[in-house]
Amino acid sequence: MKRGLLHIRLLLAVLLFTIAAPCHIVAQKSKKKAFTVVIDPGHGGVDPGALGKRAKEKTVNMNVSKALAEMIKEEFPEVKIIFTRTTDVKIPLVRRATIANDANADLFISIHSNAAKSRKAHGCETFTLGAGSSAEAKAAAMYENEAILLEDNFEETYKGFDPRSSESYIIFELIRSHDMEKSIALAEAVQKGMVNSTKLHNRGVSTGGFIVLHKTVMPSILVEVGFISNPTEEKYIASKNGQKQIAKGIFNGFASYYREYKKSLQNQAKSEAPASKPQGSKKPANSTPVTPPASKTKKQEPAKANNHGGQPVFKVQILTSGSKLKDGDKRLKGVKADYYKENGMYKYTYGESTNYDLIAKKRKEISAKFKEAFVVAFIDDKKVSTKEAIEIYRKQK
Repeated sequence: MKRGLLHIRLLLAVLLFTIAAPCHIVAQKSKKKAFTVVIDPGHGGVDPGALGKRAKEKTVNMNVSKALAEMIKEEFPEVKIIFTRTTDVKIPLVRRATIANDANADLFISIHSNAAKSRKAHGCETFTLGAGSSAEAKAAAMYENEAILLEDNFEETYKGFDPRSSESYIIFELIRSHDMEKSIALAEAVQKGMVNSTKLHNRGVSTGGFIVLHKTVMPSILVEVGFISNPTEEKYIASKNGQKQIAKGIFNGFASYYREYKKSLQNQAKSEAPASKPQGSKKPANSTPVTPPASKTKKQEPAKANNHGGQPVFKVQILTSGSKLKDGDKRLKGVKADYYKENGMYKYTYGESTNYDLIAKKRKEISAKFKEAFVVAFIDDKKVSTKEAIEIYRKQK
C-alpha cells in the first residue's frame, strides 16, 4: 500500500513539474529583432560548483563566458549578448531560464566545468536536453541540478522535483523539445569547435536531464569545458590560455551555426520573393506554342517515396552526422535507415508512414537502440513542423 502511494505521489510530482514547465510553442520572432544569445555562466555566489585543488568552477565558467562574449561581439557586432549573471552571485536555475525566455532569445548556452570521483576522468562534452544517454550523463545532470537545493523554497518552485532521485528524471523521457534538432546541431558544432581548438579529449554530444535546459524555450545546450577534478585538466581550464582556447572553440561552433542560420534566412527570402517578369515577354496575339521533338523532351523526375499529395509523412529521426555514413556503419546499430540532408548535416531516419500513430509506436520500439529518437514530418518532400503535421493528421482521420 505504501509503495502504491509512493508511485502515485511521484506521478503527481512529474505531472505538476510538466505543467509548470513553460510551453514549448514560441511566437514567431520579429524579423527586426536582433539575433540574441543568452550566455549562462554556471553556479555563482554561495554555490561555487565543483572545486579543484586551486580553482573554483564558478570562476572558470565566468571567465570562459566573458571571453566567448567578446569574440562574438568582435566578429558579429549585430548579435545581442545577454548574461544570466555578470558578477559572483547565486542565480536560481529557473531564473536563468526565465531571463532567456523573457528576452525571446534565439540561443541559450550554459557554461560549466565537470567533476567526477575518478581523478582520471577527462575531456569536454556538450549536452542537449534528454533522459540521459549514459550513466555518466545522468550523473552530470544530477550534480548540476543539485544547485536547486541551495535555493529558497525549492520544493515549491520545482514542484517536488528531487535532483538526487533517479525517479524524478522520468519526466525527461516524456518531453521532446520542438527545438531538439537545432539544439543538436548547435551542440555538435560547439563540440567539434572545442575539440579542434583545445585538443581536449572528445567525450562527444550527450543528452541529460538538466533543469536549466528544460525550462528554456529556444535551442539550448550545456557545455562541460573539462574536468576540474583532474589535476592536469584543472590546471589547463583554470589558465588564461586554456580558457581562451576553450572560448575560441565554443565561438567557432556558434559561428558555424549562426552562418548557417543567416544562410537559411537568405534562402527563405529568395524563395518568398515574387518572380520578376522580364519586360517584353508578352505573347503575340496569334502566337502558337511550339512543342519540342519527343527525343529532346526532358524526362520527368520520378516522384520521391514520401510525396503523398499534400499529406504529412512521418519518420523517426535516429541519428545526425556531419558526413554521409557508409552502409553497415556501426553507428546505425544494424538499422536500415534513410537520410535527408539539412544545413550541411546528414540526418538518418527509420520508418515512413502517413499514419502518425504507427510511427509513434516505431519511435518507442527503436528507442531501445536510439534513446533520443524523435518524430519528424514532411509534406511533399519539404520538412514541416511536426506539431502542425500531427494536427493535420488528426483532422484527416
